[in-house]
Amino acid sequence: MKIKKNEILKLRSELSGNYKSLNSIKDIKSWYRNIIKKSKIKIKTIPLTKCNNWKINTKGQMIHTSGSFYKVEGIRVIKSFKREVNKGWDQPMFTEPGYDGGILGLLKKDINKSPHYLINAKFEPGNYKFIQLSPTVQATFSNIKRSHGGKEVKYLKYFKYPKKNNCKVIFKQWVSEEGGRLKNKRNLGILVEHVGKSEVRIGSDFKWITLKQIKELILENAIVNPHLRTLVSFI
Repeated sequence: MKIKKNEILKLRSELSGNYKSLNSIKDIKSWYRNIIKKSKIKIKTIPLTKCNNWKINTKGQMIHTSGSFYKVEGIRVIKSFKREVNKGWDQPMFTEPGYDGGILGLLKKDINKSPHYLINAKFEPGNYKFIQLSPTVQATFSNIKRSHGGKEVKYLKYFKYPKKNNCKVIFKQWVSEEGGRLKNKRNLGILVEHVGKSEVRIGSDFKWITLKQIKELILENAIVNPHLRTLVSFI
């Protein structure tokens, strides 16, 4: 689905419009810092051979016992194009099943006559400071299928079944991932607007902020994650 030019211009007008946010930038930063402070995250580096539910198969690839998520496999570059190493190189890469990663979804809604976007303070073990500001939904298809045996992805219904949940799709397109470590991976980026009158209830790790505030926070050091940056990059 290609986004129409008038939709882009309408979104861009939010950056210069006189819209009142539910939360000030100061409040958002304070909320973010408090979540990090209260999270008490602990990460320990362990040998690959000690990873529970992961194993090395007969092909020498590291895979999850469920067959989902990704595999770590060796890649040999025999000939490269205009790189520092002309003769190629060997390296490990992460490969998703079917190469399709997951859904990156951003939910929009007018609140007090001002357009807002629902962001998530999301924990990822490799994040700088562990928690970064992320889209409403950031989930691999393996997570969506609950291959991990965990909980259902919050707010997923707005992106899987937008019409059923009073949402209008503004942007829906496959976006590429970082190709230096992820093999042929892409994600489905979706921006939807909730046009229903019902309230969208949110948890303490979610926040409604304006597009202008997202753009301002991108200028901060390592607060906004790459996926949220991607979803607003065309605006």
